[in-house]
Amino acid sequence: MNGRMLRGLARGFALALVLCAQDASAKTLEWTAGQLGGGWYGMAGGMANLVMEAYPELEVKVVPGGGKDNPTKLQRGLSQIGMGLGFLAHAAVKGEDPYGEAHTKVRAIGSDFSPSPFHYLRVKDKPLGLKESLATKGLRIGVTKAGSVEELTFQRTLKYYATSYDQIRQGGGKVVHGSYAELVTAFKDGQIDFMFFALGLPGAAVLEIAEGRREAELVSFPGDINEHLFKTYGYGIGTIPAKTYPAAVQNGPLAVPAMDTVILISADVDEVDAYKVTMALLKNTAKFGNIHQSMTAFDPKTGWKNTTVPLHPGAQRAYRELGYMK
Repeated sequence: MNGRMLRGLARGFALALVLCAQDASAKTLEWTAGQLGGGWYGMAGGMANLVMEAYPELEVKVVPGGGKDNPTKLQRGLSQIGMGLGFLAHAAVKGEDPYGEAHTKVRAIGSDFSPSPFHYLRVKDKPLGLKESLATKGLRIGVTKAGSVEELTFQRTLKYYATSYDQIRQGGGKVVHGSYAELVTAFKDGQIDFMFFALGLPGAAVLEIAEGRREAELVSFPGDINEHLFKTYGYGIGTIPAKTYPAAVQNGPLAVPAMDTVILISADVDEVDAYKVTMALLKNTAKFGNIHQSMTAFDPKTGWKNTTVPLHPGAQRAYRELGYMK
């Protein structure tokens, strides 16, 4: 073996050692989002990219999740960052319904990242409101997967109106569970006539249906269920503003239950990494609208105040350094 070959091998070996060292020093954080095709999944992906661009030593992997399950995934160490909902995160930390134990490892980066109003969509040839449709025989309705916050809210709505899955089935109806993409396909194909779900505005699922051949329309939730969810469980009472969606599916402003999005982080994430994640987001709020229009609602001056769970010390440090927190 000549000298040139030996020098080449030595350089290759040295490069391999450097790469291995880099890989060893890189940290992977798993970010549990929402269901595939939903707003949360895209939002988490966009924010993860901001973090990795600012801090290449961090690798942030986005995986599907749900508002109800994400606090538990952080508590159990399955994920380190997660999309969450204020009222559910608070219940998780306290160990209240629907959680069986206090989630002691759940912390926050901030709140108000994206309001998530509920939507109730119906096929136009069945002009029934929420209450009336739930009492109709042969109801065919689509709801997101079991364990999702929409499905939990749907169960609470059924209970309030004194009905259930069993009663719907006994009346010849069916409840179809699936991802947003699966429910959109089911609606387009005529397998379901109603949809119950929550999305940041404007919701991609609704926009896709608006472009389809099967005519549909969004309707307001009855005032009594909005008030019940607010007083009993801590949901917000919100509005889908007029012209959020094409006129084909929306006629004026809609009164709906609503939820605020909070970004959760495990207490097991060290302070430096939590600081980096938070700092990357706070320095790039101008790009939030490019990720999802609803994220423009986030204001770092108040986002740290409105969390229903404690801020991570690393997040506190970032807000303080940027002058948002005294």
